[in-house]
Amino acid sequence: MKSTPMLFRAVALCSIFVLALSMFPRASEAGSDYRVGISQKFGRGILNLLSSPLEIPCGIRDEGLGTGFFKGIAFFLRRALVGATELGTFMIPMEATLPPVCAKKAEAAIQT
Repeated sequence: MKSTPMLFRAVALCSIFVLALSMFPRASEAGSDYRVGISQKFGRGILNLLSSPLEIPCGIRDEGLGTGFFKGIAFFLRRALVGATELGTFMIPMEATLPPVCAKKAEAAIQT
């Protein structure tokens, strides 16, 4: 029965999140751009955090095992830090700063 307090905490956290979003009616009256912007930033933050480990195999694929591993680790840490920052500041909408994971190789394949 230890999962009941954990479930209660999850429901409480989601309720606080919904309440925080509903506290900004003035910004949404000017247009839906504000809510769209913060929801996109929140989604980007989650996506960056979840996809950050994929930077390691992409770095190895692009650069080889030696340097690619260390570049992958560096890009993994960068993407995780950007994701955490976007989640922490999602109430301030802004444009995306990182390309999608493994975009370098995908762009080269499209151009050829």
